[in-house]
Amino acid sequence: MHRYKQIEFKAGITIEVIKCIPRGCRGSGYGIPIKKKTSEEMAEANMRQASRKLARKINANFKPGDWHVVLTYRKETRPDPETAHKIIKKLIDGLRGRYRKNGFEMKYILVTEYKNKAIHHHLIINNVNDGKKTTSDYIRELWKGNGNPKFVSLYDNGEYRKLADYFIKETEKTFREGDSPVRQRYSCSRNLITPKPHSRIRKTKSLWNMDPKPRSGYYIDQESLYNGTDKLGYPYQRYIMIKINPSDKDWEPYNGFPPDIGE
Repeated sequence: MHRYKQIEFKAGITIEVIKCIPRGCRGSGYGIPIKKKTSEEMAEANMRQASRKLARKINANFKPGDWHVVLTYRKETRPDPETAHKIIKKLIDGLRGRYRKNGFEMKYILVTEYKNKAIHHHLIINNVNDGKKTTSDYIRELWKGNGNPKFVSLYDNGEYRKLADYFIKETEKTFREGDSPVRQRYSCSRNLITPKPHSRIRKTKSLWNMDPKPRSGYYIDQESLYNGTDKLGYPYQRYIMIKINPSDKDWEPYNGFPPDIGE
């Protein structure tokens, strides 16, 4: 009989599943020799971890129809990083005021990039409609004179892992720079849901199925499926399930453990 730990994160219409060997069972023939990771390998691992945390946050708080906005500056008036930080703060404050005035709660995630390219911002924001204007109208009005915003509607499957990967890779060097006005990869509104891990110990005859079956009503994103080992050399599996027919309720706060996905 084998024992393993199953950890799940419920984020919007996604359920991230991680299966690993619990601490109490390690050293029972599962481990394999490992070498000390290089600084490059550690940096890559840290980026993956940061990307997963960001993806969960995006999945839990934003949905199809919300916006990913790229905010650029006109070449002739392109600001330095410190000035750009003040400009984008003014935009956020202005948007927050518009939302509150019309009875809406604003949610956003903000990323700024300027290393080896023209300075610009990425803004993920929930889309609203006050009956006369929408979020895109607010942004165009408040950004007028700076440049042309590009609006990309968040895609329909509700899983934004690739978008998170892009943000983390794009800002990996920028936020570490000595002249950077920010000391974090991204900033976000305080009202965002942060998915919590829920774990349990499972007992099986032969560990887990290398080709896992999704919970009823879900499908597995095959690109997210990983069968291998963790950083200590123990068996490890990770994948993401996505709900097939979602509803708005799926993005409401969730504190319980998702129903058993089966095997």
